[in-house]
Amino acid sequence: MDVAVQSKDESTRNEDIRKALEQVLKRLVRTDAMQSKAIRSMLEKPDHFALQYEYITKADTGAPPDYLRVEFDSPRINDTLRKSNISPWGEQRPEVLVWLSIEDNAEKSIFVADQMPEIDRALSAAAEESGLPVTVPLWDLTDQQSLSIEDLETGNGERVKQASARYETDAVLAGRLSHRPEGTWDAAWRIYLQNFDETWQGNFPDLQEALRSGTSGVYSRLAERFIPRTTQETTLELKIVGLSSLDATDRATAYLSRLSQVKRLEWMGVDADHALFKLYVLGDRASLEEALALGRVLRPVANEDRQFSGLTYRLAE
Repeated sequence: MDVAVQSKDESTRNEDIRKALEQVLKRLVRTDAMQSKAIRSMLEKPDHFALQYEYITKADTGAPPDYLRVEFDSPRINDTLRKSNISPWGEQRPEVLVWLSIEDNAEKSIFVADQMPEIDRALSAAAEESGLPVTVPLWDLTDQQSLSIEDLETGNGERVKQASARYETDAVLAGRLSHRPEGTWDAAWRIYLQNFDETWQGNFPDLQEALRSGTSGVYSRLAERFIPRTTQETTLELKIVGLSSLDATDRATAYLSRLSQVKRLEWMGVDADHALFKLYVLGDRASLEEALALGRVLRPVANEDRQFSGLTYRLAE
C-alpha cells in the first residue's frame, strides 16, 4: 500500500503507516465497521501489522519522498478481524462497468478511456483505492447505437442495463459529472446490481474526489451485500455437476476456496461427473447463493435428488 508523504522523519512515519493501514482496512471491511472499537484498536498500533516499508522518491529531484510503500501482514490482519467478529472481504469481488457522462465548459460527452487519459487515470486510482475491479466501455458503434448521453443524464435504467449486457460484468455504475464555473464538480451516481439499484450525489472540490465518491459509494453498497456481518459459521452441502475432467474439478475447488464467505471446505465425495463438498460458510445460505451468482463460474440447477437438501450447481463452460 502506498501513501503520500512529505518526509522520512521518524516522528511522522508511524502516522503514515497508520494511514496506509487505514486504506487497507477500508477495502477489506464493511464501511460501518471502520468505526468499531476493534478497527480503532488496530489503527492505534499499525506497526504491529507492517512487515516492511520503503520510501519511493522521484528520481534525480532531491525532493522529499513522494510515497511510503508499506507491506502488511495480511494473514495477521485477517485473523485479528475475525477474532473481533469482523469478516474481511476476500479476493472474489464484483466487477463493475462504469459509464460516465461529463459536462465541462458547456460541452457534454461520454467518457472514452483512450480519449480522456486524465479521467482514465483518476478513475483507475479511485477504483484501486476501493479494491474494486473496474471495466470501462469501448464506446464503439455497438455502444453508440445502444446508449446516448441523454440516457445517462435522465437515468434511463433499462437502456443502461441493455447496453451493459455485452460486457457481462456483475454490477454497473452510471455517473454524471458536471464541472461548475467556480471549479468544483457535481457528481450523481447510480448503481445497478441484479434486482437492486440505488442513487447518491454530491459536490466535490476536484475531479479526483468526484470520481472517488463513485467508487467508494459502490464499495460501501457492495460490501453491505457481500461481506457477512458475522464470523459465525453455517455448514452447507454443495454439489457441483458437469465436471468432465480433473482440471474442471480443480477449477471449481479453487473458485470456492477464494470466496470470502467460504472459511473452509471439505470433500465429501466424487462421482463420474460431479463432486460433493461440505462448506463452512460465514453468514447464511442466502449470502452464499448471492456470492455465487456474481462469479458466473457456477450456475444453479434444479436438484433432481430429493434426498439431497443442499445446493446444486453446474460448472460454467
